Amino acid sequence: MKKNLFVIFVSLLVACTSTTNNNDAVIKFDKEKYDFGKISYKKEATCTFEFSNSKNSILIIYDVKTSCGCTVPEWTKAPIRIGKKGELKIKYDAAYSGIFHKTVEVFYNGPNSPAILEIKGEVD
Repeated sequence: MKKNLFVIFVSLLVACTSTTNNNDAVIKFDKEKYDFGKISYKKEATCTFEFSNSKNSILIIYDVKTSCGCTVPEWTKAPIRIGKKGELKIKYDAAYSGIFHKTVEVFYNGPNSPAILEIKGEVD
């Protein structure tokens, strides 16, 4: 009896793990770079990167990290189903004059995580 319960438990554990192990998602962005061009000093500028789930797995974005505190990300938090889209909005606070180039790392449940995006521009 104990052996049968153990076999059933292990079978259920394997079945649950295989259906929830979702580490093969593929994220596809509409662009990977955005150029703000010239923006005004002390003005907030925003751009949006649209992305889609192009694999037969649910896409989950766990975290988005930026190379600077002047760059703030906001993204779709809900899991993205197959063939569906989400968006990542980046707000840039133009607190300093000059040319800027920032990176955005998108951590998701796929083998190529993190995806790297770039923004650049010049603050007048």
